[in-house]
Amino acid sequence: MKRIWSMQQSSGRMSEILGDSLGLSPVVMDILALRGFQEPKETIEFLRPTLLNLFSPFCFKDMKPTIHRLSLALEKKEKILIYGDYDVDGVTSTTLLYKVLTDLGFQAVAYIPHRQDEGYGLHSEAIQRAAEAGVSVLITVDCGITAISEVKLAETLNIDVILTDHHEPLERLPEAYAILNPKVENSGYGFRDLAGVGVAFKLAQALLSSFGNQEVGIHTEIQLLDLVALGTIADLVPLVEENRIFVQFGLRQMEESHHLGLLALLDECGLRDKPLKAGQIGFMVAPRINAAGRMDSARAGLELLLTGDQERASELAHQLTLENQTRQEVEKEILAEAIALLECEPLPRVIVLSASHWHHGVIGIVASRLVERYYRPVFMIAEEGDEAKGSARGIAGYPVLEQLGTQAHLLIKFGGHRQAAGFSLHTEDIECFRAGLNEQALAFEDSLFQEVLKIDRQVSLEEVSADLLRQLDQMAPFGFGNPGPTLASKGIPVHSVSPVGKEGSHIKFRFGYQGKQEGIAFRLGERIGELSGKLNLDAAFSLDWNTFRGREEVQLMIKDIQTEAEWSDSSTVLDYDAQNPFQEIAVAYDQPMVEWLDWRNLHPEEWPMPDINTLWIWDTNGSAPTLRKGKSKRPLEEVAVSEVDQEERKIQGESLGVILGLPLTEEDFKEGVEKLRKLGIFRIALAGFQSPDEERVRQRCNCLEREELIRLYRALLAKSKLGNPFHWEFDAQVLQNGKLALKIFEELGLLRCLGGTDKIALEWIPAQSKLDLDTSLRYRFAKEHVARALKFQHNLLESVDWNSYN
Repeated sequence: MKRIWSMQQSSGRMSEILGDSLGLSPVVMDILALRGFQEPKETIEFLRPTLLNLFSPFCFKDMKPTIHRLSLALEKKEKILIYGDYDVDGVTSTTLLYKVLTDLGFQAVAYIPHRQDEGYGLHSEAIQRAAEAGVSVLITVDCGITAISEVKLAETLNIDVILTDHHEPLERLPEAYAILNPKVENSGYGFRDLAGVGVAFKLAQALLSSFGNQEVGIHTEIQLLDLVALGTIADLVPLVEENRIFVQFGLRQMEESHHLGLLALLDECGLRDKPLKAGQIGFMVAPRINAAGRMDSARAGLELLLTGDQERASELAHQLTLENQTRQEVEKEILAEAIALLECEPLPRVIVLSASHWHHGVIGIVASRLVERYYRPVFMIAEEGDEAKGSARGIAGYPVLEQLGTQAHLLIKFGGHRQAAGFSLHTEDIECFRAGLNEQALAFEDSLFQEVLKIDRQVSLEEVSADLLRQLDQMAPFGFGNPGPTLASKGIPVHSVSPVGKEGSHIKFRFGYQGKQEGIAFRLGERIGELSGKLNLDAAFSLDWNTFRGREEVQLMIKDIQTEAEWSDSSTVLDYDAQNPFQEIAVAYDQPMVEWLDWRNLHPEEWPMPDINTLWIWDTNGSAPTLRKGKSKRPLEEVAVSEVDQEERKIQGESLGVILGLPLTEEDFKEGVEKLRKLGIFRIALAGFQSPDEERVRQRCNCLEREELIRLYRALLAKSKLGNPFHWEFDAQVLQNGKLALKIFEELGLLRCLGGTDKIALEWIPAQSKLDLDTSLRYRFAKEHVARALKFQHNLLESVDWNSYN
């Protein structure tokens, strides 16, 4: 299906500000601005991820009771069952928790249900067997949040259940001993999109901080991140915030993994001793582990990740490769059958296909392939006698789980995520299920079923360079939630077009009048007749390195190519300036100009107070600015128009605003003006200004002085000489600045964070040459921020023309 191209346009102001602050190209800054990055500090944390930004595992409100129960299990040597799932997320979660528990001396066993014989989730039969085996604590990983009756059964059998999961909960929760799931309301955790292995890792962090010691705990946390990255990538959770951190550091750890089975898998994929990318793990490594669970039992994958025997690891890795090849053949057969069924009749809004001979473990992948081909929600069903099992995959804007809910009366059970889910139903109900989903789909706009290719930035061929690719690489790891940037060029000169690959299934292009720029279009070989002979083409592409005989060149990875692309007419110019604190204070068409009152040199008793009903003060004299009502000491944090009394809103035209004290930064000043304007206040007095205080400005800008960094450097160096790696703990009063200093040292390559959120494990890395603090993006930005703030303060003190601030 031909795709429509769509690109949002930035007004340019936000990307200009980010570019000035961070020294990145306009292309990269436009992309970051359009992805929602509006402040340099937040952009820096994205471009320079660090383990120091992880939340404490004890943010989960049920983490303390979990650790309390497990401490009793350790003390009494109770048997603990880790109950997992057969996909990569479940296998890595099970492996990780089993390793940590057994290393810490717990009596733990691991169990993964068989996909064909048992299916997904917690099962009563397994709980009965666990009770008979003397299990008293059951920990689920990547499952269990909907297992209400099963958890109740466990309770009657004197088994305490600790649920760790990341799937969407139902309205009613199981009555478990503890629940660790960031999607549960009031879970306490600050990031809801963890994978199952991410939740398991948070429990591992809590276990290591509670029961670990110098020998057991100090290296372990970072050594687990290769498993966390593998499960996180495979489960297609958004690679943002904590997931981004896990994958960034997990990929590095994978290159020097302590898990022999993972290294053996990398060998099988030809990736050993190479820099790794998230895409390689998702498309080459993860499917091999998934293949075991799809075709037979996931226990081979579990054994692979747990084994300490190199020979056995190689044997299992090769076995999984063979199983993956079998899975690929079965997938190919089912896909061909599915396409043949669909080509016989008009394409429905929702594709629902079923057959009695399809393998339940493979239909989910086939559903994904059909989504790619037809851009329709797909529900694939494997009939198994009277009962059938299905897998669903969605498209943007189509909530799979919600739509399954509309057919709940036909389903035996269902669960999953917004874009992917599993379900089961009686075979005789399949036709009603198909009709019901398609009837529900009539409520969606036709445009939902037209694939739109989102373009991040339009560029000329001349802008494509190695430097641009290196800057774009700073946005990696790429994946769901943080896709690799898609660029587009209109009317690129075509030098040559040639088929490549087996049966000419791919196309190689040479672009530019001299053919210097190479491009490759995978799986587009069938279009070579259409594209050959064209002088110019519109191309949408990502950039990647093409390495040949040790030489690296930039290559265009073609995502779509057309004689003339069809662009969406709904593309909008986004005005990020209206939302960010660095904006120019532009005047809206329906708002008056601000009337400025100059009281800068007057004492409060000298203020010429006009006859007003309401006084609002933006007070910048404290550690952070606050908005409060005149003659009231009660701070009104983040006051919005909706928070003002209805009667008071009627008389805002008779109100006055005061900016009290010399704002420390331009951001503080502009934030205050915006808050007052939102309250309908357009008479603003500037009062109580004092001489600039450079120290306060530094504190407000989070700028550490060179001397502070040198003192901490010496303290860390001295600590490392007593033992390296080592633990480091900050006093609560210096926690923020202390962590910032560690982040700067981490950027400079002086240390590596090994884990911990309160007490931090660090490895000191001696400097090999003289260091330049300005190579740290955080340090350089803070220093420049202070300089800009001081300059602004001086301008504010000396200014006589306030109209420039309207």
